[in-house]
Amino acid sequence: MLRRARPILRRVKSVRYTSTGVKFPAAETVVPKFSLPKCELTHSVGSLGKPTPTMKQGEEKIRLHGWIHKKPRKVSKNLVFASLRDHNGDIIQLVDSNSPSIIRSMKPESAVMVKGTLAKQHGKEEAEVYDLAVSSVTVLNEANEKGSQLTLGDTKEWPAEYRYLQLRQPQFQAALKLRAQVMKTVRKVLDCEGFTEVETPLLFKSTPEGAREFLVPTRKRNLMYALPQSPQQYKQLLMASGVHRYYQIAKCFRDEDLRQDRQPEFTQIDMEMAFADGANVQSQVANVLIELACVTNKNFYTFHEEGLGKIDAQMLPDFPSMTFSEAMAKYGIDKPDLRYACTISEVSEDATSPNKDFPVCEILHIAKEDAPESLDFLCDTRLYNNRVPDVIRITEENVSSWNQQVSAFTLDKALPVSVGDVVLASTRQTVSYENPTPLGRARQLLIKEFPDKWRLPEDCSSGELPPPEDTMVVCWVVDFPLFSPTQVESKGHEDYPQFDYTQIVASHHPFTMAVLEDYPLLETDPLKVRGQHYDLVINGVEVGGGSTRVHDSQLQNYIFKEIMKIPNSDKLFGHLLRAFDVGCPPHAGFAIGLDRLVAMLAGRTSIRDVIAFPKTITGADPMIGSPSAATSAQLAPYHVRVAPKENKE
Repeated sequence: MLRRARPILRRVKSVRYTSTGVKFPAAETVVPKFSLPKCELTHSVGSLGKPTPTMKQGEEKIRLHGWIHKKPRKVSKNLVFASLRDHNGDIIQLVDSNSPSIIRSMKPESAVMVKGTLAKQHGKEEAEVYDLAVSSVTVLNEANEKGSQLTLGDTKEWPAEYRYLQLRQPQFQAALKLRAQVMKTVRKVLDCEGFTEVETPLLFKSTPEGAREFLVPTRKRNLMYALPQSPQQYKQLLMASGVHRYYQIAKCFRDEDLRQDRQPEFTQIDMEMAFADGANVQSQVANVLIELACVTNKNFYTFHEEGLGKIDAQMLPDFPSMTFSEAMAKYGIDKPDLRYACTISEVSEDATSPNKDFPVCEILHIAKEDAPESLDFLCDTRLYNNRVPDVIRITEENVSSWNQQVSAFTLDKALPVSVGDVVLASTRQTVSYENPTPLGRARQLLIKEFPDKWRLPEDCSSGELPPPEDTMVVCWVVDFPLFSPTQVESKGHEDYPQFDYTQIVASHHPFTMAVLEDYPLLETDPLKVRGQHYDLVINGVEVGGGSTRVHDSQLQNYIFKEIMKIPNSDKLFGHLLRAFDVGCPPHAGFAIGLDRLVAMLAGRTSIRDVIAFPKTITGADPMIGSPSAATSAQLAPYHVRVAPKENKE
């Protein structure tokens, strides 16, 4: 063995390395950074808020780790003030008269270890506000100028490539800890309810479930994996496998257009129950949410016409429900924000629509005291998907003839209004596949522009409004259409959205069971069938969705082939059909969008604020430079080539 190894050693020794010009760092600049004392830190800044008697008297030595928060300030030749921020985001003022030159030279965001004793802050003896009188300071890693420059501005304006600096700030640390607390609580509740946490594969296969998929090439020609849009099929297979109750905090992937509440990779709390229906699942979801409300000090509310009612966490939670048809009729959207009383009214009895496919005529009436001064934002075509509603301000001149200004439909008479009121008018389908409707979108814009108007009070007798961030109004939306016609891509800005009623797609996914009383319609008129689907809506956000699943192979095969016309459905979904044929029990499930839920609990409007390393609106991560270009040599084993750029003449 030794004899055979000698030539190898000689070859290694003969290699000559060419210098790149990078200098080897001197030991005196590097070694101290790694010379942490064996004794760990003794305190956090937060724990010093309630000092012990020995701390107050300056008899107890304190050691803190953290970052220099702001630029140190020289007070005199032998005295420097600085501030230290620890890992919790708490800040304490440092007073250094022993080594002022060291602290004075440090830049913000430098990592340090300081030792010292507590001293009452000068001028605040009665309030018992303490500084840390520094006895020694060790610089563990000094920050460069970039960190100093960034800390002067708003964190929202920091370049995305410096996300790690942004995450040091207290609000982001709090968001990450809240996220961890939510996941811990979810696991605790579901474990106690007999659920088993099961990991499912991330290398799946391409199946038509709605959004575009991320494909992963293999070294076998024309064979690719797909990253899962959800663990939907695997969790149904687990039900066939004898797993009674499953859950997973799952990574999911969708290659779709991004916006404030979307990411190409996202996390969901996924669950499924065997020998169960939707009501069983909804009860378990409510248990999870109520426990989350307790640990995060949030309140959940139910709604009624006069106000909001707080849900008692000690009682069995029973969230109210609303049908899809009710939601579209009153709020113009299937995920209404029920904190607000602003509702839509139908006037079809006194009106005629010019479009037979959009026969429902409706108005949104805003009283004078709530009417905005400017109506421009309600007429901005850029804020609507297709149509813009008519927006009419009532004046002395048109108070009895304003109906003649409605262009969306013919209104036979002017309904009772007052001078100063504003009326919005539009039409919709009987079963609205346009979601939101023009008036539903207008309602969203009004609420966003005037968040304090139309608020429902917590107590109708007192009329007091709870803080918006603590008002979590929850509702189930049920009885969705099981199928929808395919929306045709519009050419230009057309008045009405176009639909192809010969091409039917699943409104949610093809594994949802029909409402039983609508079962015969599956054969005769699938678009009239309601599905056993249920969405959980909180404050106008779809936090999660689920359904009772199809577990009969013959019915599932009929849906694939006869209704949805999916080619090669046996090849795509044969594994599921075969599992149904060997005694797969009835089952139902649900998935909660973890990112959206945590953002809501944290009072954030964007899920990017509660994800450690989110992608930008273009799907990129500028911090690490992904996605990155692949070389021809890298692509060759996967039988993939980059198509040449098209010449646009």
